[in-house]
Amino acid sequence: MKLNKKEVAQNLRLFGYKRYGTMKKFAEALDMNPSTLYSGYLNGRSLPGPVLLVKLIDLGCNINWLLTSRETPFAANQTTIVNATDDESIRQRVPLPRTVLNTSQFVDTKKSNGVFADSRR
Repeated sequence: MKLNKKEVAQNLRLFGYKRYGTMKKFAEALDMNPSTLYSGYLNGRSLPGPVLLVKLIDLGCNINWLLTSRETPFAANQTTIVNATDDESIRQRVPLPRTVLNTSQFVDTKKSNGVFADSRR
């Protein structure tokens, strides 16, 4: 199935207006310059890549609808539209905690969980 860039651009614009009211607020929510949003995605020149798709999912967009125009614009768990002026509508992604391999903390955690218990060389 080939994606229609103009249709995806139209769906992206519709989602942005319904969710944020203006494209400027929508671009801010995506951590993107508004001119990049317009010139690259809203005019149908480019399709959203994986990074942008993940951001759209985080904002409540139904990616299946965005790319195929099937189903509804908002994800199944999204029951209400967040007010565009609400600060919580622009969420920051929190990085996962990092554990450095080969540290005593990492090895002790694996030992207590039995990961290294049955290993034989």
